[in-house]
Amino acid sequence: MSPWWFFVLTLVIEFPIIFLFYRKDWKEVIVPFLLLNLFTWPLLHFVLFSSDLPLPILEIGVALAEMLGYKLLMKSNWKKSAVASFLANGVSYSAGILISKFFL
Repeated sequence: MSPWWFFVLTLVIEFPIIFLFYRKDWKEVIVPFLLLNLFTWPLLHFVLFSSDLPLPILEIGVALAEMLGYKLLMKSNWKKSAVASFLANGVSYSAGILISKFFL
C-alpha cells in the first residue's frame, strides 16, 4: 500500500475533528490544516526512518507542532489548539495502529 494512501487517510480522519473545534471558521482552517499536515507528516516519516526515536514520541512532537500551528495560524487559545491537535493526532495514530494490525 502506498504511503500516500496513509497521508490521505490521515487527512480524512483528522479534518472532521479539527472541523468540530473550528466550525465557526471552517473555511479559514482548511489551508492551515493542509499546510500543517503537509509539513508534519513527511517530517515524521523522515525522522522515523532515519532515527531510533519511537513512533509515539514522534507523534507527540507532531501534535505539539500542530498545536503551535493552530495557535498561531488560527489565533485560537492554547487550550483549544492543544485539545484539537492532540485529539486529532491521537485518533489518527490509533486508527493507523488498528489498520496496520488488522488489515496489513
